[in-house]
Amino acid sequence: MSRTEVDVPRAPSQRTVVADDVSVAGTHEPFVEHVSFTAPAGEVTLVPTDPGLPQVALALALGGRVELLRGRVSVGGASDLPELQARTRLVDVADVTAPEDSIAVKAVVEEELALAERPASRKAVAAFLAERDLTHLASRPWEQLPAGVRTSLLLELGALHPHVRVLVLAGPERHGGDHAAWLATCDRLAATGLVVIVLTAAATAATLPAARLATTAALPAAGLEPQRDDEPDHEPDHEPDHEPDLDPALEPASAIDPEPGDEPEPADEPAPPAADPPAGTPDGEPSTPTKEPSA
Repeated sequence: MSRTEVDVPRAPSQRTVVADDVSVAGTHEPFVEHVSFTAPAGEVTLVPTDPGLPQVALALALGGRVELLRGRVSVGGASDLPELQARTRLVDVADVTAPEDSIAVKAVVEEELALAERPASRKAVAAFLAERDLTHLASRPWEQLPAGVRTSLLLELGALHPHVRVLVLAGPERHGGDHAAWLATCDRLAATGLVVIVLTAAATAATLPAARLATTAALPAAGLEPQRDDEPDHEPDHEPDHEPDLDPALEPASAIDPEPGDEPEPADEPAPPAADPPAGTPDGEPSTPTKEPSA
C-alpha cells in the first residue's frame, strides 16, 4: 500500500530491489520479457513466473549473473553486476545453486557455511543441525528431507552471507509439500530487514495469502505478455487488413477510368463489330479495355 513511500526514503532504498522492464534473451525467444516490480526490504515479494527456465533466467538477472536483453535491475540504486552479485543470494535455483539430491545433508550445510564465510568444521555443521533438531538427518541424502525443511535450510544458510541484502528463492513449488514452512522462514528473514523475493508459478502464488500477492504491485507474470510491445512483429494479421487498402489501387484505376467520357466509349466500340473477334487476339482485347481503357 505504501509502495511509493518505500521507494523514496533514503534508508529503505539502500536495500530496495527494482526491476524495470527486464527481459532475458533465450535461444530462440526471450526466456522472460517485460518484468517490472519493486521489492522493498522487510517484505516477502512474490513474483509470478513461468516454471523452469523462465524462473532460472529471472533469478540470474536479479542476481547480476547474466546480461539483460533490455531493462534494468538495481539494489539500493546500484545496478552494476558486481554490486548485484555481492548483495544477492540465489537460493535453490535449479541447476545453479540447488544442491544435488544425492549429497548428504551435512555436506550441503558444510558447503553453504563455507560459501557464507562461516566456520564449516564438523563441529560447526553439527551445531547448526542440532539447533534445528536435524541431527538425526545429518547423513541422509538431501532429497530425503521434507520439501519445506530443505527450502528453509537453504534460505537460512543464504542469509548468513556477510554482504547479502537480497534473497531470491526460485521455484520452491517444484519440490511439492506444504508451502507454509518455507513461507514462514521467508517472513522471519524479511523481518530482519532483508529483501526476500520468491519467483513462483502463478498457480502457486494464487494459493498464497492475498496480502502477499499485493506486494508484487500487480506485475505481469514473466514471459506471459510479450505481445504488448511487440505488436508490430507478432501481429501480422493486421497487415492483410492494410493490404486490401493498398491492393484495391487496381480497382480504383477502373473506377477512375469511367470518369473521362471518352474512355467508356471505346469499350463499346469493339463489341458491335463481329469482324474484330476473329482478328486473332480475343484474349487480349477483353482484358485491355476493362482494366486499361486509357490505352
